[in-house]
Amino acid sequence: MKTDKEEPKWLNNLRALLVHRKINPRALSLKAGLNATAVRDMLEGRARFPRYDTVESLAKALEVTPAQLMGGTPESVVKGSIYTTDRDPLAAEDLNLLTEIIARLQEVVEEQKQQLKPHDFAAMVTTIYRQVHSGLIQKVTKDGLEPQISHLITYETLRKRVNGK
Repeated sequence: MKTDKEEPKWLNNLRALLVHRKINPRALSLKAGLNATAVRDMLEGRARFPRYDTVESLAKALEVTPAQLMGGTPESVVKGSIYTTDRDPLAAEDLNLLTEIIARLQEVVEEQKQQLKPHDFAAMVTTIYRQVHSGLIQKVTKDGLEPQISHLITYETLRKRVNGK
């Protein structure tokens, strides 16, 4: 049952995963605990936006996250990139790097008994992330990140004093 409307992105992801995993729609339906024709019905356009529990079951059976199945590109879903979109791919390494930066920033903020607004916190994380990618910060360790974080917090404190905020 094809229509003139553009198919939802997740259907392209589903098709790519079926090919990549070498599984047919019936086998995926059964593996996901759905009725035998559920995936076929989706592929034929009978279910444009499935319930979350259905997406969750399909994603688990395909060994991806629901977010990957619903929002990634077919290429990124097959490669297994985490939380990838058409515009801004975010690889697992980047997610780990951001997690490390956030953890270190939180530690330094607590040690220095500082209070940062969410916007300032996000700006600092972004600044450090860019510095790591440009090579300005060589070691992505506690010792490598903390001096730069301390400099950013000092800068932010001085900026607030000068601006009277």
